[in-house]
Order: sequence, then structure tokens, then C-alpha cells
Amino acid sequence: MKELLCPKCNIRMDFIGEAESTSDGKKVVRYFYRCPACGTRINDEEIVISKDERNGVTISISQQLF
Repeated sequence: MKELLCPKCNIRMDFIGEAESTSDGKKVVRYFYRCPACGTRINDEEIVISKDERNGVTISISQQLF
């Protein structure tokens, strides 16, 4: 994790992770930076975990380069 300054406010952004379950049974974990002053959000990474009876578990990771 690196320190990131908000492009609008020039304030140090918070690093946050959130998880959710989708209606099709997948689990999604997202990591992002959010400015505590203005709410600007910069996505960092998204992990999608899905279960398949034929292939077992699939984990997909996508990272944002900013």
C-alpha cells in the first residue's frame, strides 16, 4: 500500500477494502483510495471469486494502474 494524495484536494487519501456477494453467487473484494474531504475515489484492485462445480474455484484479479 502506498500513500496517495487526492488529485482535487491534495489531501492524503484513505485506503479502503470492501466485500460483497453478488446475486449469481460470486464474491467480489474491492480495494480503493478515497479522499476523506471530497469523496474522490480511485480504484486499486478487484478480486472476483467464483465457484464452479466442474472447475472448482476461480479467482480473478484485476489491478488498476494509475
